Amino acid sequence: MAHETDIDVNEIIERSSGRSGNVFEYQPGDSFVHRLNPVTKLVISVSLVFIAFLFPTYPGPAVLTVATFVVVVLAGVTKAVLRIVAVIGTPLAASLLIIHGLFYPGNETVLYTVGGVPVVEQVHYYREGFEFALLYLFRILTLMLALLVTIVTTHPKRLTIALMEKGMPSKFAYVFLAALQLIPQLQARAVSILDAQRARGLDTKATLRRRVRSLFALMIPLLIGTLIATETRALALESRGFSRVGERTFLLDVPDTALDRALRWLAVAAVVVVAVWRVVFG
Repeated sequence: MAHETDIDVNEIIERSSGRSGNVFEYQPGDSFVHRLNPVTKLVISVSLVFIAFLFPTYPGPAVLTVATFVVVVLAGVTKAVLRIVAVIGTPLAASLLIIHGLFYPGNETVLYTVGGVPVVEQVHYYREGFEFALLYLFRILTLMLALLVTIVTTHPKRLTIALMEKGMPSKFAYVFLAALQLIPQLQARAVSILDAQRARGLDTKATLRRRVRSLFALMIPLLIGTLIATETRALALESRGFSRVGERTFLLDVPDTALDRALRWLAVAAVVVVAVWRVVFG
């Protein structure tokens, strides 16, 4: 239940978000994707991942990847999402395409041959391995794009409230939220510690040996600071009645429209249809 107030809490949250430059941070916006209920976005994302892994060949996941990327563009979060996909996806794609194209056990059809290679003279690149690599690459890209567009278009507070309104216990909802925020918080804390250490004369850009030493100098305050912050947060939550039972009142209103409910049922139905198709037709 949302509490009626003269203060526009939603506007305050929108203005205070997206300023740290963290790639995992919520990106404010007013797109169709931003306005969807957080639970709806979670259900659709998980459904897309299931469907991508149910398809036996790469064209299906490829279509899902393109469709999900279109949603990313329409949501206006292309830059934030592509930064993560480029960092993770580029080395992943290179390793999948090279390893499977050369060493996949089912390789039979030569797609390309490279001559003049020392020791072996020729290296054959095979179609079967290439298609197998594409299958898993598009599956992983679908997973990344679907989950990332959900994370960067959903404010953590709205996600927590939406999960609790659907019946999830508050402790589980908080654990889910904390898992999503762990990397951004550690990254922000690490940057602050490095800045403080550089201000005190610590050289973090010299030789490899000094960089290793600076890494240890970073890890100790990072871990201690994280433990202290966790305890402080736990005390703050308990002082606000986090463990109390009964009906709760929320400042934020997270609407769950008929469209949201319809999209959730359609996503689940799509998974069932694809699963039945896979079982019947292989």
